[in-house]
Amino acid sequence: MKSKLKYILRCTLCGKDYEPDPFRLCCDDKHEPSLLRAVYANEKLEVKENLPGLFRYIDWLPVDRYLEADGKPITYQSKNLAHHLGLDHLFISFNGYWPERDAHLSTCSFKELEAFPILARIPEDNPKTLVVASAGNTGRAFATVCSKLKIPFCLVIPEQNLSAIWSKEPFDSCVRMIAVGGNGDYSDAIRIGQIISELEGFFPEGGARNVARRDGMGLTVVDATVTIGEIPDHYFQAVGSGTGGISAYEANLRFLADGRFGNKKMKLHLCQNIPFTPMTDAWNAGKREITALSEIEAKKCISQVSAKVLTNRNPAYSLAGGVYEALADTDGEMYGVTNDESDKARALFEKLEGIDVSPAAGVATGALIQAVEAGKIGKKETIVLNITSGGYKRMRQDYPLHYLKPDLVFKPEEIEPDFMEQSISSVS
Repeated sequence: MKSKLKYILRCTLCGKDYEPDPFRLCCDDKHEPSLLRAVYANEKLEVKENLPGLFRYIDWLPVDRYLEADGKPITYQSKNLAHHLGLDHLFISFNGYWPERDAHLSTCSFKELEAFPILARIPEDNPKTLVVASAGNTGRAFATVCSKLKIPFCLVIPEQNLSAIWSKEPFDSCVRMIAVGGNGDYSDAIRIGQIISELEGFFPEGGARNVARRDGMGLTVVDATVTIGEIPDHYFQAVGSGTGGISAYEANLRFLADGRFGNKKMKLHLCQNIPFTPMTDAWNAGKREITALSEIEAKKCISQVSAKVLTNRNPAYSLAGGVYEALADTDGEMYGVTNDESDKARALFEKLEGIDVSPAAGVATGALIQAVEAGKIGKKETIVLNITSGGYKRMRQDYPLHYLKPDLVFKPEEIEPDFMEQSISSVS
């Protein structure tokens, strides 16, 4: 690695290296799909306490500048939930709003951890508009941060998820939103986002392929490991695109290279919301490829889950560097959690820990309960439970919320490049 470079991008399949490029999302070589991974020159993490929020971990973020960020993940040792489950070393990675715990992610979601590094990585003089498709949390995070920083932004979201796009501050006019109506879902939003990204004046965020997204999300494990002082034995998280699971694994690899936090690979325990469980089904069947559902069947399953943010029909599972490889390398597990199990887990968490959590966090807590009941984790092992989103009730108590309204609504049957380009031009 050239000493002047903070990091390089390395293909997880062929090993080819690339110099830093905020718009590079894939390897140029003609081979099977793969992720690029950031390899940092500074293998030993130096926490920069003087930098704001999550940027204290800037050593392991693919950025050269920091933005004014109030929040970061916070990690604390559970007493009440741990006692209830009979665990001695249960740590909570809380991502949300909980002032008493110094948790200040104002969008109540760890997706804020993605937004800041991605935006810090984009050149300040970039004239194009960033496009992101979201099922809710990611969109809220980007809309809020872009509004705050006056960065042009176009969000695409299913109309049924519009209630997820709120902020404690009014949205700036630089933020525009397009909704997919009818029975349109997250995958339809992704299709629209892809079309818009190819129009003049727009560019895509990149999803799981964007290393800034993954390394931002991986800060949950970075903060937990630094706080605990060692790599955990087990890690629990609910997944939709699978990006969070990959991010956790990659952070673990960086700590192994650091060498000061132990030499173990933490076991990934990833989970999905029944009946929409494509990755869980594939993993538990021993398959690298996901069995594709019909459009009708997929939408039927998606309509039944409470954790809508976990409903990506094209997750980063099979490709090189993806979820399958992360699970295989950590002897991982995948779980299916029902709405009822999630609801009960959320109520239990709020009762015992004192803060409300999202349906997706309920799914993760439900998986932890399943694992304990099945004897999959030891009483004295170190466990991290990623509460990916929490404190929404508390946020509503403390602030009046502002909701973003769509500029355009497309039906699924209207997702066609020429028609959409004309419609978007009319409101630009």
